[in-house]
Amino acid sequence: MMLTVMLIAWDIETCPRPYDSLPKPQRERLERETDRVLSNDPDLSEEDARSKAASLHPHLGWICCIAAVRGSPSAEGEPKRWVASSLDEEPELLEEFWADIRQIRRHGTKRHGSIRWVTFNGKRFDVPFLTARTAVAGLEPTSTKLTKTHPFRHSPHADLMGLWPNANYSLKGLCSFLGVEVEESPVDGSMVAGLVEEGRLEEVATYCENDAVQTLRCGQALTPLL
Repeated sequence: MMLTVMLIAWDIETCPRPYDSLPKPQRERLERETDRVLSNDPDLSEEDARSKAASLHPHLGWICCIAAVRGSPSAEGEPKRWVASSLDEEPELLEEFWADIRQIRRHGTKRHGSIRWVTFNGKRFDVPFLTARTAVAGLEPTSTKLTKTHPFRHSPHADLMGLWPNANYSLKGLCSFLGVEVEESPVDGSMVAGLVEEGRLEEVATYCENDAVQTLRCGQALTPLL
């Protein structure tokens, strides 16, 4: 039997840590990061800029959702999610995620020759954020292949944002370019923190799953390049 490559696309959503929970060095970092965000987007309120800055930095934010979906170059599975409604629940989310990754690593390659992890901007954002929060939780990644960040290698981790480094494109733009169907969502990344605070985690998880599915479909379309 010929073994095929298993593609697993994944994505994370993040929230800011409460300001009062930050020690002094992180508060000072947050102020610097907030100034940087405001310089790039002066129309933002200071509150929104601070929330965005914290959500983008693993010392200042936390992971509220991870979603992943597996497939082959021609087939697609059902997405899976790991969620946390608060900072206190993040360690459990991470423990469950890495336990499931261990099982995929052990059993997935019995039917497939290898696993190709697929992200969009994962090498610059998702992997550093995930590994930093994993360390804070006192856990160890159960797959070092998932966390590879070499910018010019697409195996075992293909970051679709890095295929054409001099280009500037979003996941939605890449879908349009490749003719990949996009499910329109009322949620975008700027809304995640507010939705989690309001207890609307289901909407965040659905949004995260949709991004993972779109990433997988783009990865399928780009398989000859990976």
